[in-house]
Amino acid sequence: MTAPDLVVQAEPQCLTLRDAVATPFALVPPADAPDQPRRDPYFKAYTRGCLYDCEGRRVDLSLRVGAIAGDQAASIDPPLLPPEQRGGTWLTGRTLYLGPFMNHYGHFITEGLSRYWKQDIGPVDHVVAYPFMHNNGNIRIKPFHRHLAGILEVPIDRMAILRSQTVFDEIVIPEQLWTNNLHANAHMRTVYERIRSRHAGRKSTGRIFLSRAPSDRLGNPLAVEEVFASFGFRVVYPERTPIAEQLGLYANCEVLASLAGSGMHNCLFARPGLMTIEVGDRRARRNPIPMQRIANALAQVEAHFIPFGEGTEADIAPKAVRKRLSIILGELPRRGPVLLLRLKRRFGGLGGGKARKKAKA
Repeated sequence: MTAPDLVVQAEPQCLTLRDAVATPFALVPPADAPDQPRRDPYFKAYTRGCLYDCEGRRVDLSLRVGAIAGDQAASIDPPLLPPEQRGGTWLTGRTLYLGPFMNHYGHFITEGLSRYWKQDIGPVDHVVAYPFMHNNGNIRIKPFHRHLAGILEVPIDRMAILRSQTVFDEIVIPEQLWTNNLHANAHMRTVYERIRSRHAGRKSTGRIFLSRAPSDRLGNPLAVEEVFASFGFRVVYPERTPIAEQLGLYANCEVLASLAGSGMHNCLFARPGLMTIEVGDRRARRNPIPMQRIANALAQVEAHFIPFGEGTEADIAPKAVRKRLSIILGELPRRGPVLLLRLKRRFGGLGGGKARKKAKA
């Protein structure tokens, strides 16, 4: 897939409907949907719940397209809603529809934010959204949701969750501009620029490396941290850093590096042309996964990738990371910053705790 395939140039759609019906959300295990096509082993659940117009026709703009390239969920709403099923609780006034609400950070800043692009909607009386498969369909609004939605002037604290059938006096439906694992609309750049510009223009934050705890995808992040520290990177744990501070780092850094995953998606908040460096793992062995390739193309960054390799262990070879990083930066590593990083860990600044794996040089 080439970069032009990953970013589409199309005018975003936004529908306004009267007397539309929202069917309730439901999670459907694959075993309970035997008529559906066979999915890959990573597939977890089907979902039900979408909008129908006043004549009972499914509003496809309200759907989340799923089951693409390993995506774990897909909607199975029928194309027509029978007349006897078109009732529900009446919601007066004007309503904004946000589609499935994504609890997880990586999903929220990509496909989740891609319904937050419409700036001239005007005042609304209500905001509604569906749950998603994460956390068994429970909604968990976190500070990063509020901060990002606040910048985009979307009042998610007033958001109602569609768990029962509802009929709308008037509902506004912005198109979802990011299709998971497939492509994003170029108009999304405006969304990320609105967020970036709120945090840009400060002092340079230098070289940033985003790390995380060990997992079955990468078992030795401490060793990788030390390699990046030796090239002058500041090690940051996003889950321990307030979202406003994170965005300030991304908007003003000189190089952004990260382990593969949602941390690397933060290139979306960086300036175009920035050098980024992604460290592969057992899911992204030779190349970035589709969502990261879309993010790189949309952000217009100078993206580099350090392959994980083909071994069966969860660890990546630090020597291979060091060699590849030296080639990318055109520099040799230094020992001093590594010693400083180890002191920070020892005295509780970074990476301590029994849950983290000891670094291997």
